[in-house]
Order: sequence, then structure tokens, then C-alpha cells
Amino acid sequence: MRQRLKLWLGILIVLVIALLTGGVIVALQYAGAAEALRAPVMLYALFGTLVFTAAAILCWRDIHRSLLRPVEVLARDVRTLLQAKQVDRSLRIPEGQRLGDLPEAIALLVDELRSSRREAVRAMATATARVEQEKGWLEVILLELVREGVVVCSIDNRILLYNRPAVRLFRSSLALGLGRSLFDVLVKEPVWHALEQLEFRLQSGHPDLSAPFVCATQDARLMLKARLALIVDQTGKPTSYVLALEDISAELADLQRNELIQRTITRDLRHPLASLRAAAENLAAFPDIDPEHRRAFQDVILNESTLLSQRLEALANEYRGRAVGHWPMAEIHSPDLLNCIARHLRDQAGITVTVAGEPCWLKGDSYSLMLVLVYFIERITERAGVREVEIAAGPGQDWVFIELRWHGKPISGTTLNEWLEAALPALAGITAGDVLERHGSEPWSQADGEGQAILRIPLQSLAEPRAPEEEIQLPPRPEYYDFDLMYAHSFTGELGNRPLKDLTYVVFDTETTGLRPTAGDEIISIAAVRVTQGRVLSGETFDSLVNPGRSIPKDSIRFHGITDDMVRDQPPITEVLPRFHQFVGDAVLVAHNAAFDMKFLKLKEAHCGVSFTNPVVDTLLLSLLVEGADEDHSLDGICERLNIVVENRHSALGDALTTAHVLVHLLDRLEAMDIHTFGQAMNVSSMEAQIHFRAAHF
Repeated sequence: MRQRLKLWLGILIVLVIALLTGGVIVALQYAGAAEALRAPVMLYALFGTLVFTAAAILCWRDIHRSLLRPVEVLARDVRTLLQAKQVDRSLRIPEGQRLGDLPEAIALLVDELRSSRREAVRAMATATARVEQEKGWLEVILLELVREGVVVCSIDNRILLYNRPAVRLFRSSLALGLGRSLFDVLVKEPVWHALEQLEFRLQSGHPDLSAPFVCATQDARLMLKARLALIVDQTGKPTSYVLALEDISAELADLQRNELIQRTITRDLRHPLASLRAAAENLAAFPDIDPEHRRAFQDVILNESTLLSQRLEALANEYRGRAVGHWPMAEIHSPDLLNCIARHLRDQAGITVTVAGEPCWLKGDSYSLMLVLVYFIERITERAGVREVEIAAGPGQDWVFIELRWHGKPISGTTLNEWLEAALPALAGITAGDVLERHGSEPWSQADGEGQAILRIPLQSLAEPRAPEEEIQLPPRPEYYDFDLMYAHSFTGELGNRPLKDLTYVVFDTETTGLRPTAGDEIISIAAVRVTQGRVLSGETFDSLVNPGRSIPKDSIRFHGITDDMVRDQPPITEVLPRFHQFVGDAVLVAHNAAFDMKFLKLKEAHCGVSFTNPVVDTLLLSLLVEGADEDHSLDGICERLNIVVENRHSALGDALTTAHVLVHLLDRLEAMDIHTFGQAMNVSSMEAQIHFRAAHF
């Protein structure tokens, strides 16, 4: 470019000089012999040539400084950025340039390139980490979970994945869902205990990061045998865990009946047998006893033998067809259990527990044993007035002995029996003695050196942990999953600062007997679907007809097609609304023209014993915000504009699913408008105020 400009400028100078020279020659010819004019004309031509040449040189310098040089600098910097990939280098804009907005436009383009490269680097790093992490999840699922229900949770106990067997396992619970807390469906204490054990193993470098335990569902409907496997990232930090769940309710019911049989044999039959023996011994020892006393002893024998016969018959009926089994046990590494107890007492009661002894394997139920040992240590420190206890495990031939050692006197047999009869609240009234009896254990206390005492608890020894099965049956491929939820729930701060797509929504709709909730109209159908991470989870729905306790007007039937016969045998709103409340949990509620549906819910809250304090989003108001007031903001109008296929219109579930797809589209539109957080959307649309204002008109 520079050479071409030089060439054209040189040609222009030559042409101008030629024209000036030619003009001078012509002028001299016309001047003829006038010698007086010849010299001024020559001087004029020479002066014009010099002035033009100087002007051309100045013009060239200005072009070079303000155009050519800036273009070269910009081109060089852009080429350098492209070739060297220096993402942090700024673009140089030369001073005095006259390229207009071009340098700023190129600078913006470079900034976009720099930003894109940074995002690409971050995305590659994140993708690599996520691939490795998901690989770890899949490896755990393949290696640890052999059958039954599968649930994957984040480290803050949010559900990330569950399969079809898990759905069947919790079929009566509406709390199972992506993003929901695991403790909405399971009792939390056994899970916490297993996590504590595994975190200790992780810190101590133990390779086995899985632990079995027994737990119950929140509704106490099922007892489950669980195995928890911890998942860690590349840095060794725990990020999530996997649960394998198996229903053992029937098995445990049999075991509890068998325990009752055993208790009857060992305890309840002792009294009548002792009475029979005493009466028989008295009759044998005093053959000449008077008739009145003889009759009394004979009555005792008759009554007690009758009672004994009845109990034995009942016991036989109960026992018939049953085999005495064993409470579900698992291998326990003693350091896991003892260190967990030490941390628990240190954090919860301020008691210092020193762990000693030799690491060994034992067989038992870790959670119930922990509760018993914690209970014993708390009673020992309270009775002996000490705050320090030593706990140790020592191996025997067939037993592992757990020993509690403290400064003070041993526990008397009477006191120890009282402790064994004490119920443990965390185990629904099961006593410490029941737990130890299940383990075939009977504790005793004795002095141990000067001023010291021990409480010794024998437990079944396990020479080595059970080897894993060589062949495993893989669980079905997960049907419901969202690994992004693990990151969604790591956000901190208020709800308003949460990105819109990182929230969990429950989109719902109602069908009613009419349009006037304050004039006696009632809900006859309510349905909902969950939306998480911008995805409509069509597998997580709520759908129920409701008996309104009144007839449905014909005009309404023509609208939604629900007749009196269809709702006659359906549950009332007092049963349906609490179930819907459980399904919603802490999600954001969404509806189209939400004020109408929320009015019906609010009027029934007190009567049904629930309260919907969830934030509410109205897709009608969001559509107004995105499209403006000139468009049709009915559900049909929005679907037509967004090309959303509408199915089962004017049914609660059909409208809820349609509204859910509308919500997903609107969230994308809000992001394009630079509205990213829930607070921004609520503030810009003034949604809460609008909903309350509109609700006042129903």
C-alpha cells in the first residue's frame, strides 16, 4: 500500500511539472519577442513547481502519520495477537490517527477475541474437570451399586440423579426430585454418620470410601439397607456421594418378631416356670402339709401351667413358618467408628475422647453402636464427674472388645442395667440393651488399676472385610438426572442474586368450578411439573382431581371437561393441597396469570394447614416485559408466537406443561435482555406487586 501511494504521488508530481512546463512554453510563444516577460514566467513556473512539490511532501507525511502508520501498527498488533495468542495484551491505538471509529471497532473486536479465548480456556478446564468428575461418578455407580434404587447427591445433600427403582421405592413420596434435599425422603442421622466415617477415611488415606448402614424413610413407611459411596474430585475434596437402597422392611419386621420370640423364651417364661418350680418343691418338701395350703399350691401349679401352656401355644403359632434371623450387620473398621464417636462428643458435648487400641475389623450396625457408646460415655462422665474418657478396641479370637476407660469407680451392675433399659430417642424407643442384644453382646464394668475403671463391650470379630462380589449386576441406566444441580446449589447469597436458570421452579395450574374464588368457587383439579436448569422434567409431575363438595356448573364443564362423576370419589382439597405443598418444597412457584391460581391456594391455606411462602413468577407478566404491551399475552397467543405445541389445553396438567415450556423460552429471552438474576427479573417486572394487585380483583 505504501509503495503504491508513493508511485501515484510521484506520477502526480511529474504530471503537474509537465503541465507547468508546457504552460510556460505556450505562454512564451504567445509572448513572442517580449523579453521582459520571459524571466517572470520562468520564475513563476519554477516557484509553482517547488510549492507543489513541498505540498505533496507534506501531504505524504500527513497521510503516512495519520493513515498509513496507524493502519500498519493496528495490522501488526492484530497479527501478533492472532499468531502469538497473547490474550492479555492490549491493542495499541497510535496518537493522531484519522481512521475514525475503525481503531475502536478493532479494539472491541480484539477484546471480544480476548474474552472468547479466556472463556474457551475456562470452558476447557471446566469441561475437563467435569468429565473427570462424571467419570468418577460413573465408576462408583458401576463398581459399588449392584442393584435396587440409585440416588446420587451433592455434598450438601441435594439430589442429582435417581433411577426408576428409586422412584418405585419412594412411590408414596412427592419429595423425591432433582434439586430437592435427600432428607425430604430419608432420615438424616444415619446418612450423616456414614458421611462422617467416610470423611475420616478420606483424611486418613483409606482406599475404601463406601459404608453400609440401615435407615428409614421420613414417613417411617420403609426400612432400607443402604450403601453410601463417597465421590471426590481431582484434589481429593468430596463433591458428592452415591446411595444404593434396598427395601428390607419385611425382613426387619420378621426379625423384630423373632426378637419378641427370643425375649419370650428367655424372659417372659421365667416367671411362670419359677412359680411352678417353687410350688412343686414345697409340695415335695412338705408331704404332710395341711389340705388348705396343699390346695393353694395345687392352684398355683394349675394356673401357672395353664398360663405357660397358653404362652407356649401363642409362641408356637408365632414361630411357625419363621426362621430366626440376624439384624442386618456390616463390616466396621474400628478407627472409623471410634474417631466418629470422639468427634461427635467433642463437638456436641465438649467431652474429650482419646482413641487408642489396635485397628481391627468387627461386625455390627455402626450407627446404633455409635449411639450406644455415646450414651454410655455421656453417662460415665456425668456419674464420675470427668470430662476425659479413653476409648480403645482390642482384638480377641472371636470377639473385638470395645473398652471405655476413665478415672473413677466402676459401674455397678444395678446402674448398668438401668442404662441398658434406657430408650435411645434417635432409634424410636429402642433401648441400649436391645442394640447390644442384637449384637450378641453383654457389657460389664470393673476396676482397672489404681483409681481407674473400664466398661468392656464385646462385639463379633471380623478377621477381614468381606471381599466384593466378582460379578455384579449393573443398575438400569439412570432415567432422571442433572449433574449441573451440584453446582447450582453451591451459590451463596440471597435468592435475588441467584441466576434465573439456576433456580428450581414448580409450574402449576388449576381447574375450578368458576372464576370467583371469593364467591364460593372451588378447585377441582391441580397439576404441576418441575423445571430445573432450564429443563422441563416431564417425569416429575403432580396431578390430582379434587372433590369440591359442590356441583360443577355446566358452563365450566364445557371449558375443562371435568364432570361431577369424575370428582365424586376423589379426595377433598384438605388432602390434596398438603400433598401439593410437599411436592413444591422450596421451589419458585410459576403460573400463567398467577394471581388467579394463587388466590385459590391462599384461601385454602388455613383450612388445609399449609402455607405457601414460596416466591411466585407469573409468565404473563414476564411476557409483557419481554414482548411489550401490544402483543397477545394469553397462553395461546404466546405459544403461537414461540411455536410451542399445545397439548391437552384446558386440563391442569396440559396447561402446566405448556406454561413450563413458555417459561423456558422466556428465561432465554430475559438473558438476551441482560436480565440474569431473579432479583432483576422481579424488580423490572414488579412481579410481586402486580400479583398482589391482580389477586385483589378475584
